[in-house]
Amino acid sequence: MLKHNRIANALRWKCPHCHEGDLYKSSIFEGIYNMHKECPKCKQEFELEPGFYWGAMYVGYALSSGYMLGGFAVCIFVFGLSVNQSFALLIGVGLLMVPMIARTARALWISMHVKYDKDAIKTAEQQKQH
Repeated sequence: MLKHNRIANALRWKCPHCHEGDLYKSSIFEGIYNMHKECPKCKQEFELEPGFYWGAMYVGYALSSGYMLGGFAVCIFVFGLSVNQSFALLIGVGLLMVPMIARTARALWISMHVKYDKDAIKTAEQQKQH
C-alpha cells in the first residue's frame, strides 16, 4: 500500500517515478543535497530544468513553519513550558532538523512534478537492452 503512496515515498526519499531508487547518493551526514543525477533504477532525471529546486524552498518553509507552530503548541499546552523555554528548545532542535527538512522538501517538490509509473523499471531495462 505504501509503495504506491507519493507522500510516503517522498518521505522515504525515493524516486517519484518508480518509488524504488534512492534520490540521494549518501547519508545526510555526507552532504545535504548529494542527489543522484538520475534514478539508479528507472533512469528518471532528477534535475528537470535549471533551478528546478528553487520551488522546494516554499515546501521547506511550510515544513519548518508546521514544525515550529505545532511544536510550540505542544511545548506550551502539553509540557507546560514557558514561551522562552519553548522557543529555545524548538530553535535548538529545529537547527538540527534543517538537513532533514531540506531533503524532504526536495523529495516532496519533485514528487509533485513527476508521476508514478509502475512499469518504469521494466521500461528502463528494455531501453538498456536496445
